[in-house]
Amino acid sequence: MNITSTTVFLSVLSVLTFYYLVRALLDSTMHLSSHVSLLLGCTTLLTTVTTQALSPLHTSSRWILDSANKRFKLRCINWAGHMEAHLPEGLQHQPLTSLSSQISTSGFNCVRLTFSIEMALNPSLLVKDSFATLAERAGADVSAVNNLWTSVQTQNPWIQDLSIGTAWGRIVDELGSKNIRVILDNHVSHASWCCNLDDGNGWWDASVPYIASNSRFFNTSNWLLGLSAMAHFSADHPAVAGIGLRNEIREIPVVQNRGDWYTFVAQGARAVHEANPDLLIAVGGALSSTDASFLRARPFDRSPFGNKVVWEWHQYTFSPPWIASFKNCAIWKSVVGGFTGFLLQENQAYTGPLWLSEFGVGMTGGTPERNGLGEDDYKYLKCLVEYAAGNDGDWALWAIQGDYYVRDGQVNNNEGWGLLNSDWSAWRNPAVKDIIAPLFKVTQGP
Repeated sequence: MNITSTTVFLSVLSVLTFYYLVRALLDSTMHLSSHVSLLLGCTTLLTTVTTQALSPLHTSSRWILDSANKRFKLRCINWAGHMEAHLPEGLQHQPLTSLSSQISTSGFNCVRLTFSIEMALNPSLLVKDSFATLAERAGADVSAVNNLWTSVQTQNPWIQDLSIGTAWGRIVDELGSKNIRVILDNHVSHASWCCNLDDGNGWWDASVPYIASNSRFFNTSNWLLGLSAMAHFSADHPAVAGIGLRNEIREIPVVQNRGDWYTFVAQGARAVHEANPDLLIAVGGALSSTDASFLRARPFDRSPFGNKVVWEWHQYTFSPPWIASFKNCAIWKSVVGGFTGFLLQENQAYTGPLWLSEFGVGMTGGTPERNGLGEDDYKYLKCLVEYAAGNDGDWALWAIQGDYYVRDGQVNNNEGWGLLNSDWSAWRNPAVKDIIAPLFKVTQGP
């Protein structure tokens, strides 16, 4: 049963459940107990179908499979939750149910939901208390943040007295109700925007040598605790299919040792796997998840984690492979094949699913002939879609958010790369659907 047929089936069961409940109350010719029995039967079936749809995923060679060993292609949208508010963006504009419906009806079957270690280690913090200090922590206007929190409560009254952890659970469960899987991604340690070589979130602080500019927030011990905490959290929220160990690991070239990558990635994978062995473990290479070439000569030992490791890679117009290829598509395909694409080769020690967990463009600024995109963005996106569709690879577009609670000190800061418009009500540029349409198709499999 695919996602579409499952959704229809669940809807039919919901209608039947409501029908029999009402009929039980109105029909005096049939005993109430008989209707209750039938109602319980429908409810049990509904639970069984939902559980099956959200069952653990695993890997086989280069594929991600479901519990029936059928391919589950990750067709995802990124959703930022790693910034200072400690809450996934957008709840000031739309009810949670509207946001989940937007994701589902757009054709996505998963969300890469980003989080900070700071949030993961403080799940009991009340959402209202987080917003109470948000202006100071994010350098924003106090009255504007107060108005922001009022808007969040107006659109989503359920959140008023909840803790951060409970609110995240509510969001994940709502996505799960639409049969949307969630990959939790540890984006940063210190809740903030990222990513560069001086934001303090790039490389483990336990590595030698320690360089404060790149590692001052990346406390290795807290990172492991945070991964474990989120894995435990996931056990209570079956929509979570996996955890990404760290977004865009980036060393200072030559100075910081890639040999440490193997040590700390193994520790992170162990923290997740021991806390919840059902989860996929997404692992990116170095150089902001654009380079995994070192795995060819020295494969990472995945045996302690069973069939759960998924490779991930990122690609933008500013990524080294696109720049190094002189923005020539044919050259770029060869370059990325050497950096990351080789991981899809069958029957190798490094073979595994390769998830393009971030790619994206500025959504406006061009002509209708280029689907409303700028010339460079259009050329890059067409090339990337051709490559990813040709490999039938898993992917996650950056990103759904039309704006941010606070970014760069500005409340409701616009995200020009956001899939949705500034009030999160519709696609910012519907013409982009035509370019990325081939990515939604499943053309290969085990």
